[in-house]
Amino acid sequence: MNADTKPSDLIDGLRKGLEVILAFDDSSPQMTQSELALRIDLSRAAARRYLLTLTSLGYMATDGKYFWLTPKVMQLGRSFTSSSRLPRTIQPELQALTERCGESTNFAVLEGVEAVYVCCANANRLLSTGIEPGTRLPGYTSTAGRLLASFLDDQALDQWINQSAPRAHTQVTVTDHATLKREISKMRKQGYGITESQFEPGLRGISVPLRDSANNLIGAISVSMAVSAMTSSAAVKKLVPMLNQTAARLAQKL
Repeated sequence: MNADTKPSDLIDGLRKGLEVILAFDDSSPQMTQSELALRIDLSRAAARRYLLTLTSLGYMATDGKYFWLTPKVMQLGRSFTSSSRLPRTIQPELQALTERCGESTNFAVLEGVEAVYVCCANANRLLSTGIEPGTRLPGYTSTAGRLLASFLDDQALDQWINQSAPRAHTQVTVTDHATLKREISKMRKQGYGITESQFEPGLRGISVPLRDSANNLIGAISVSMAVSAMTSSAAVKKLVPMLNQTAARLAQKL
């Protein structure tokens, strides 16, 4: 909350309504009113009212017992991409980068301990990165997330790693806190990041920071590719210069 904002200025019902929408995810795509009440600390009666309101507005559907989100919720994300200058500026550059390198590209920001993907350009390949606008990944498994975390000071980075509570998503996911800190600190020194098979087996990510014209850190732009496409050293040699060139062009526009 902004320091100048008073609690009396806020509409608590709107805040709770958004919490209801965000409560539905991969682990809980459908919930009863009782399950929702437990998940976000609401009374059953309040959970029922929020669910019925969102259903009447078309953002949710129900079979009488379970509730789930409808595609209309996607309009909320489209409102951001349509109204924000940032994705409208970045998307064409990502598309051009994808055409040059033949790999999928994306732009992500760090929100807490998660990497949030704002825009993407997918290459015509059989391997799917599974990344689309709105995708959230644990930051410690994401090349972009790690790279952006590298801009934290050492104490804040320790807190970030602890809050992330790393767990294995693949056989090689780094979960040891000290090892993770060393790998993130290495990104800080070299100015780019690379990870392999941290969230999805066989997938490599390479990221560089994106800054605006005032040198403020905005996020990270990345290439996602198959580990089998080339060696990691060859990928870095080929793609980091392309990523940096794209970041430099965007810095003049942001």
